[in-house]
Amino acid sequence: MTKGEASKRRIIEAAGELFWKNGYTKTGISEILKATGLPKGSFYFYFKKKSDVAEAVLQYYGDMITDRLRSAAALSDSWASFCDRFLRTFQEELADKRYYGCPMAVVGTEVAFQEEGLARCYHEAIVEVRKIFIEVLRRDKIAERELEDLADLCLAIYEGDQILYRLSKDQDTLQRMNAQLKRVVRERG
Repeated sequence: MTKGEASKRRIIEAAGELFWKNGYTKTGISEILKATGLPKGSFYFYFKKKSDVAEAVLQYYGDMITDRLRSAAALSDSWASFCDRFLRTFQEELADKRYYGCPMAVVGTEVAFQEEGLARCYHEAIVEVRKIFIEVLRRDKIAERELEDLADLCLAIYEGDQILYRLSKDQDTLQRMNAQLKRVVRERG
């Protein structure tokens, strides 16, 4: 990675962390730069405005989440084992005190009506998560005609419980999410 690529990545990661913790609208460019330790010109070399870095952040988190879910899917032979694997990822991040709910939901829902381009990035990532869910649900012999509806229901549970976790900071919310995701599939299967 070149020095320039490293600087750009530092900006994206710092902005992402701040957007995730504080929200998009409450995070200013000066806060992002302070977190990176980079000069102001560095930001404007890579991004014209805050929404440009937010788009990069959504892409970054979208890739990170789908990579983690794909990895969990590749190592899982069933929906239940898949749920357990990605729950462990959340628990590891909680142990590091770095988990504030789904970063895609936090940033994506905040900007959905403000920034059309950002809403599109969020939607694209959610579509990828849905595809992964469908792939794993097929392993549980769910009827093809039910796959899309069941994946949508699982996605709603997944995102909804992560938002509830963000609001409550109650780690049991993620355990409930895991149980709900397993139950809804077991009952349909």
